[in-house]
Amino acid sequence: MAKLSGKRRPRISIVWRLFLSVTLCIVLLLVVNWLLNSFVLSSYYRQVKEGALHDAFVRVESLLQNGTNVTITDPDGNVIEEDTVKTELYRLFSNENIKTLIWLGQEVLYNYQVGSLPSDYARLGWSMPSGTYSIQISEDKRLETSDIVLVGKLSNGASVMMRTPIAAIEESVGITNQFLLISGSITLVIGLLLVFFVARSFTKPIQALSRVAGSVARLDFSDRYVGRGRDEIQELGESINAMSRALEANITHLQQANIQLQKDNELKTRESEARKAFISNVSHELKTPIALIQTYAEGLCEGLAEDEESREAYCGVIEDEAQKMSAMIARMTALMQLEAGGGELVFERFDIAELCRNLLMKYAPRFAEKGVTAEGPAHGQEAPVTADAVLMENVLTNYLNNALNHVSDGGVIRVTAAPAAEGRVRVAVRNSGSPIPEADLGRIWESFYKVDKARTRAYGGSGIGLSVVAAVMKAHGMPYGVRNVDGGVEFFIELALERDARPGQAPGSDKGAAG
Repeated sequence: MAKLSGKRRPRISIVWRLFLSVTLCIVLLLVVNWLLNSFVLSSYYRQVKEGALHDAFVRVESLLQNGTNVTITDPDGNVIEEDTVKTELYRLFSNENIKTLIWLGQEVLYNYQVGSLPSDYARLGWSMPSGTYSIQISEDKRLETSDIVLVGKLSNGASVMMRTPIAAIEESVGITNQFLLISGSITLVIGLLLVFFVARSFTKPIQALSRVAGSVARLDFSDRYVGRGRDEIQELGESINAMSRALEANITHLQQANIQLQKDNELKTRESEARKAFISNVSHELKTPIALIQTYAEGLCEGLAEDEESREAYCGVIEDEAQKMSAMIARMTALMQLEAGGGELVFERFDIAELCRNLLMKYAPRFAEKGVTAEGPAHGQEAPVTADAVLMENVLTNYLNNALNHVSDGGVIRVTAAPAAEGRVRVAVRNSGSPIPEADLGRIWESFYKVDKARTRAYGGSGIGLSVVAAVMKAHGMPYGVRNVDGGVEFFIELALERDARPGQAPGSDKGAAG
């Protein structure tokens, strides 16, 4: 992953950002509310009071026009005459703290809590047109009070003065601000606590999403978002989980494909190198017999073999070398077919101990010629196995040829068939002689590999026989191997009593299996 360039800015938790933002909003709202109470509430109250004086003026004028006395009956049935104007003035004073004075000329018609009429207001009331009024602010410097005063003239010619104190308004504003300060502080503390917990509840899933996204960025797909909501955050979490699973599957698939591609490339490289080595070895192995055949054939053509005995010797060399070439080509063909997976194995049940005895009997003249003592499974011993009998005979033939070529003069070759692990039978061919160097034990199964090249050249070996053994045993999926023992070397194979191996199955342990 590419690193971010530049200096990384310090991280600020979204919890605190949300907490501080909401706190600032609450404080700002409280300050705005306080400013409105301090500078707007008084004006608003005055407007309300002026509206109340206007409504009172209209109400009183309406009552005077419709008559001031009404007759009503009380619950006891008594008839009572009531002055509606006086009742309305009482209500205005009691409910809205409005004092009213109504006069006509020099006669006072109604005086409710006003007292004497100031001369300036009297002159103003007389001079105004009917049905109009004026609102003014009256200040009493002696008592340090202020009133809102309405002076007007009613339609019937009577004048009216209504007044309400402003001090009550200012007092209300002060009380309201004090209460706002107390209630705002309490609200602020409670609100901050609520905001903190609410912010945590909102940011907790976001932090979980951030954690999961960070794990995905590090290609760690084990983390998952776990939520129980039904909102957009839950949908986002489920989407991130789905993305994580998809990325994990795709990356795993790509990794497996990459590993397989590497294996294929390595296999192709090994096959190419093996093919080149195989062709080189084949060319080298065929060079000597072809040269001998060519030389002796030219000698025959040029008449170098004048007598019958010489001609027979020349022909014998040619025939012997041709047989070696034929055998080597046959082995090479069998090896290539087995390694390429060509042909099918014919599994059958047979007695491997009997096969060993028959092969030892066939090799008896060669043993006697070299003075070798051969020992095989005892007569009457049985070791039934399931395998391809023809190929097993080829394997044992290669083992016996290898043992015969490397056994010491007058030595012993011993063939055994004994029970092995997992219900198998181990067939071993042991010969007395020099041990195989440890560095060569793992390579003797390679095509054309020769431990002792001079000795191999002496008996005409090509280095293919053990490669054929390895290919046959791999096709059977059975173990094979070699080990140095006291006084010699032992080659072995293991075969199943039942048919539990199939062509192409991976072979058993062929390194260290002879422990």
